[in-house]
Amino acid sequence: MTHDRPDPAQASAGDGGGALAEATARYASLFSHHPQSAWSLDAHGHFTDANQRTLEMTGLTLAELRDAHFSQVIHADDLARFQDGFERVMAGEPQLLDGRVARPDGEVIDIRCTAIPVVVHDEVVGVHGISEDVTEAKRVLRELEEANAAKTLFLATVSHEVRTPLAAIVGATDLLMATDLAPEPARYAQILQRSSERLMRLVEDILEFSGLEAHQTVLHPRPFDIRALVSDIEDWAAPLARTRGLTATFAVDASVPSTAVGDCRRISQVVTNLVHNAITFTERGGVDVRVNVPDAGQDTEAVSWLELEVRDTGIGIAPDQLATLMAPFRQADPHAGDRRGLGLGLTISNELVALMGGRLTATSTPGEGSTFRVALPLGRDEPTSPM
Repeated sequence: MTHDRPDPAQASAGDGGGALAEATARYASLFSHHPQSAWSLDAHGHFTDANQRTLEMTGLTLAELRDAHFSQVIHADDLARFQDGFERVMAGEPQLLDGRVARPDGEVIDIRCTAIPVVVHDEVVGVHGISEDVTEAKRVLRELEEANAAKTLFLATVSHEVRTPLAAIVGATDLLMATDLAPEPARYAQILQRSSERLMRLVEDILEFSGLEAHQTVLHPRPFDIRALVSDIEDWAAPLARTRGLTATFAVDASVPSTAVGDCRRISQVVTNLVHNAITFTERGGVDVRVNVPDAGQDTEAVSWLELEVRDTGIGIAPDQLATLMAPFRQADPHAGDRRGLGLGLTISNELVALMGGRLTATSTPGEGSTFRVALPLGRDEPTSPM
């Protein structure tokens, strides 16, 4: 394969000619031997040069490729995106594009292109680019996605099959506990009741997670009473905290509207999970739950943002663990015994908050406690006051 080269005599003429020739030779060597596809286009999108890897990728000879337009090698379904990318590069904006090359023999190759403008005397005169064959990487990614989908389906199927007999066990245990049992059988029945209820919660978590991963979770927004929602959570959380020697305080700021439009059940599920986690991982002190209206700058005529904050004085979370805290089946402290379950609670909460258009964030100091904040956009159920 040959490339256009400047005349050595011309290159060496005048001061610096030898340096220019040397630089040109280095560039030509780098271009020719680059392991990825390297190519150049003129201002109209026609190839002016290409290395051997480009010829192998496109299935064309250098003679065929030179003066051919890039649209002749790009898959038809990707052409509009590449044309837009070319125009952006000619406007001076480097581009990273994913697409496909359609070879003459019918083979299709997945590529990732990096394209940069060629600037001469402050004018863009063409495009230099590198293309990487990512066909194998895309194939592996598809297989991983298919395997993940199969795993999710398997978990959901098994969980559905387990839930029915488990529900019968929970119901039968409740009936057994209601009978007049001697102390020792009563203790065994209580162990069975607690264990079956915990197992049921794990199964429900798996089903919830599977639905979220499969994008099957549907929200049902409707008007609800914010203070009633918080009061319901306080009714079970405060006694639970007291059994652990903790305090639990709940406060709703006066600026919070009495009603809003949202999926009350899902919001309650998220806050309940955060409060339960806070109580579970706090040995001393307490849990503080606050509801307020953040900066009104995000509000619109139809949407008002609400912030729910759950603060505890518990064990805290190390900085390096915060980054993966919301990942499924991850536990901030794998040695915390059986308190964390499967590590799906925060993942489910984070996914639900995102589904509702909100944000779940966490800050923590090991040994001092953690704070989880949920910011949610809720519909207005009351007319806004005129300014």
